[in-house]
Amino acid sequence: MSDAKEILSMILSDEKLLNSKAFRDRVYTDQPILRPASQLRKSETPQRIKDMKSLAFSPEAYWKTSAWLFYTQGKFMEDYSDCAPYNDDISGYYPTYRDFDTAQLRGYFTWRGRVRAGDIREAPQPFAVMYMYELINGIGWSDPLDGLALMKKFGEAVSQTDPSLARFYRQWSLDFAVYYELPSSAVEDHPEVLWDSHLLKLMHWEDSADEELFQAISALSGYQFDKSRYFGEFPERAEKNVLACFRRLSEFFRDHRKKSLCAHWFGNPAEMTCRLFESSVFYDRQPNRSCSYALDEINTYTCVNGVWRCRRYYGSRSRNKSLGEFAKAVDAALREQYGYRFRLRTEDVPKNVLSLIKKTVEEIALSEQKAQVRKVKIDIDLSQLDSIRRAAAETRDKLIVEEEEELPEAAAPAPAEEISSDVGSGLPTDPAESAFLRALLSGGDYVSAAKSAGTMVSILADSINEKLFDMFGDTVIDFSGDCPEVIEDYADELRECLGAL
Repeated sequence: MSDAKEILSMILSDEKLLNSKAFRDRVYTDQPILRPASQLRKSETPQRIKDMKSLAFSPEAYWKTSAWLFYTQGKFMEDYSDCAPYNDDISGYYPTYRDFDTAQLRGYFTWRGRVRAGDIREAPQPFAVMYMYELINGIGWSDPLDGLALMKKFGEAVSQTDPSLARFYRQWSLDFAVYYELPSSAVEDHPEVLWDSHLLKLMHWEDSADEELFQAISALSGYQFDKSRYFGEFPERAEKNVLACFRRLSEFFRDHRKKSLCAHWFGNPAEMTCRLFESSVFYDRQPNRSCSYALDEINTYTCVNGVWRCRRYYGSRSRNKSLGEFAKAVDAALREQYGYRFRLRTEDVPKNVLSLIKKTVEEIALSEQKAQVRKVKIDIDLSQLDSIRRAAAETRDKLIVEEEEELPEAAAPAPAEEISSDVGSGLPTDPAESAFLRALLSGGDYVSAAKSAGTMVSILADSINEKLFDMFGDTVIDFSGDCPEVIEDYADELRECLGAL
């Protein structure tokens, strides 16, 4: 126990004092009768805070605005910091220095010092709001780019702990770039600027790359592709069809409608009077300025004698419902075209748009089928050709010897030179190969033709394919099954080259 408390206890327990006239005839409420000196002494107000408060009673303050007073007091206290934390809650709208008592002011300047040092702690909401007031009024920074960086760092941090401040931070940070005429690249990551960027990609679809255009459609579509089962399984096909349908529909509106597809879905920008830093305490130090500023092609500002006007899209900047219905219709058409097991129903899509989508999807599917039929996959390992030829030669010699031993001399096949005396074809094949090809085309005994040439059927077919590849650009004999077959697309031309069969 401290000495002061011991002395108080001794005094209050003295019987003579308790029985004295000063205590005996009086009734006391529930409060200390005696207090130590530390409780009697009030905390002193720092002189800097006293001087700041006195600014509110200056002659100039009587006819100036409250925004002027806030700016003047803020500049006066710009470099001040304290060491007296305030832990109680505070409520209020449009907080300024004159609304806080001394303890609250000391708590604010203590908290602000920590924020400036990088320690952004949770605090009463009026503290956070007033700190953003300071930044937009040019208090606490000398370069506007530094001020915007401080606004972004603080705004992103407090938006996570207090989401109600996110709306103010986003609007004021954009107004900050406009008012101080910063490069538009300084706010290129702002949600409103990103939205404009995606819309511009849709508006200029003829010049937009596929990847950028699909990214813009995904970002603005009310139907989210990442939640579609079909798009997740076939992303490349889905992207290809969405882009094709969007371009086709944009062409239709360009050629047959008075306004573009984007104007039909998103409307047109409008110009209206605006107030920068709305819902804040802001002192405009340039009340009569005239200037112009462009965030992007569709978001521009003009100021004439201090009156600001903004030309932009004033509709909702969330995901677009009409674009979402279009994307869903493409998804449904894809599922129907390819027989996907999970189907979708489309609603609120005009019949002509739905017909265009289905026709585009069908054309792409048909084109893919034709490409798949004509696709030839030829894998030739040149390093293995010599060994294949040697093995084929050995097999050929063995077969010829065995047949000569088994067959009577009168039944022996005629020499190869005697086979081709009447071929006279217009193909780069030798007589034996022409005879083999004639047998295939006429349904004759191609095996005997190969034996007469002294080789195997497969080797002879490969030789013909290799010689005719430059002429047809494709394989003419298909040996994927058990028997060789002439591909039907080239049969008539081969018959013409070989003469009547």
